[in-house]
Amino acid sequence: MTAPWSKKNHKDSGDPTPGIRTDAWNLWDGGRIKSPGMKRVVLLFRGVYRILVSLAALPLAFPFMLIAKASHAVQGKIIEPSIVLSRIPFYFGEKVREFYYRSLLLSVGKGVTFKYGSFCQYRNTRIGNRVLIGYFTTLGEVSIGDNVLIGGNVNFLSGLQQHSFSDPKTLILDTPAPGRRMIKIGSDVWIGSDAVIGNDVGDRCVVAANSFVVRKVKSHTLVGGNPAEFLMTI
Repeated sequence: MTAPWSKKNHKDSGDPTPGIRTDAWNLWDGGRIKSPGMKRVVLLFRGVYRILVSLAALPLAFPFMLIAKASHAVQGKIIEPSIVLSRIPFYFGEKVREFYYRSLLLSVGKGVTFKYGSFCQYRNTRIGNRVLIGYFTTLGEVSIGDNVLIGGNVNFLSGLQQHSFSDPKTLILDTPAPGRRMIKIGSDVWIGSDAVIGNDVGDRCVVAANSFVVRKVKSHTLVGGNPAEFLMTI
């Protein structure tokens, strides 16, 4: 099985950034442009387009950076401004979110895309290189490796001990709990849409869509279900 982002799938595509192909490139190319001259024109147009979008995106991101830093200082989180920015559409919105999170998170690698509706809740998040974060995905306290593909509507919980029901005489809302913890996602991972991630995931793993990860996922495994169970070694 060849990973969707592997170089093998893109060696003849003409894409100057092999790996995760953008919607814009699929629209402009789609394998239909055969002329080398026309491809150069398209690449030039795309480069100019990206520069112009970046120049327009940074001024919009800047005030939200300040608001988020103030929110973090007061509340310890950046949820509200992040949600607002998550609703900016198109490639322009992706660039705004990229500038915004690069200034706020502990680290954001190269080739990271925050799709429409996706947002981070806390500043101590780490994201590696070549990571695609799908539509309407929510990131709690999480550290993500390189070459990670995340579907839409995925929810990264900050651990599974934020609340407790251990004392039957106390309301769940009032019961003390250990609280949040950092979830670690390895490299070369594919997480399907609508998954809920509550524990660590190793390297080269696949989490099937609609799965709920409650136990640590060992490297080189495919898991699925609620709760997620081992399905096969990959």
